[in-house]
Amino acid sequence: MASFQVTEQNFETYERGVPRLNAIRQAIAEADQEKHVYWQFRFRYDYIEESVFCGDRYYALIMFPELLQHYDAHPELQDDANITHSLLVNFRWIVEAAPEFPQISKAEIDNYFRLFRRRLLENDYSLSIYYMKRSLFYLDIDLDIASSDFYKFLESPLDSIADGKPLYYNHQVEYYLAMDEEEKALKAAEPIFSGRMKSSALPHSTLHKFCRYHVLKGDYEKALSYAKQFEHTVTGDLYYLHHIGTLLALYAHTDPAHAAKLFNRHYPLFLSSKNPWLRAAFLAGAAAFAKWADTQQLLVLVSGAVQADDPTQFAQQLCRDAEEVAGKFDQRNGTSIFTDRIRAFCAGL
Repeated sequence: MASFQVTEQNFETYERGVPRLNAIRQAIAEADQEKHVYWQFRFRYDYIEESVFCGDRYYALIMFPELLQHYDAHPELQDDANITHSLLVNFRWIVEAAPEFPQISKAEIDNYFRLFRRRLLENDYSLSIYYMKRSLFYLDIDLDIASSDFYKFLESPLDSIADGKPLYYNHQVEYYLAMDEEEKALKAAEPIFSGRMKSSALPHSTLHKFCRYHVLKGDYEKALSYAKQFEHTVTGDLYYLHHIGTLLALYAHTDPAHAAKLFNRHYPLFLSSKNPWLRAAFLAGAAAFAKWADTQQLLVLVSGAVQADDPTQFAQQLCRDAEEVAGKFDQRNGTSIFTDRIRAFCAGL
């Protein structure tokens, strides 16, 4: 229906995030009222896409069961290869998003992966993206599973459901850095850093991985060399709050005044985020800044985005909040890695 096509085009005129999501929600209601099967599917797809790429992903997880149920209820959708492809792309986003919410149990996440694998096989797609996303999930939980899936990912052919060749190398960087194999990571990153491999997420996603790796090792000079190359790309974007968390941890040691400015600019975004993983990453960096900043720098921090009578108390609260969120992930995953990292940042507060 032409009017629905125009409606979809008009989504671009709305501000990203909640305003656009609300507009798509209205479009879903109109398509449901007219029982237009294709547009009922298509608008739900648009809604999930917007939620994923505006950073929260919260709304995507709520909407996805509706999309899946609608698809399964209509054979005419299942007979359309393009629609099936769109469903599997949505499923790819969901298996990546679900681990970012500790209220979703590990058993539920594993079930998502099993369903995704089954749907890929039923439709004759490669399991490359399944192995990639599952490897990422298990990197902080079980290195044996993560490694097994990583090498299966390397051996599986890429297809149209995969994230693409540039992110194929980006994931290799993630894995090798997690295994503390920096030379292999640098080799995997070479096609990205040379400009031969391009994507909307690159090179800043890869640069961030190296920056975070060196921050955690305490090599701030190397971390700075990467930070300067991607900071301008991620500043002010809700989707990249985890990058900002890394930058806060870095500048806590190298430029606390700049860390204060970054904190003030992004604290409102943090408050608006419904994504626990993004919130945890931001809080980890904020906690590091709170630990290392002196009283004058903390006053700069609290005089901007927030007000606090006692900067030290505010710093302690940041660390408590960070540890609380990290603890939820560790409880879900059966680990201590997130909490241990926060406690290292906040020692002495």
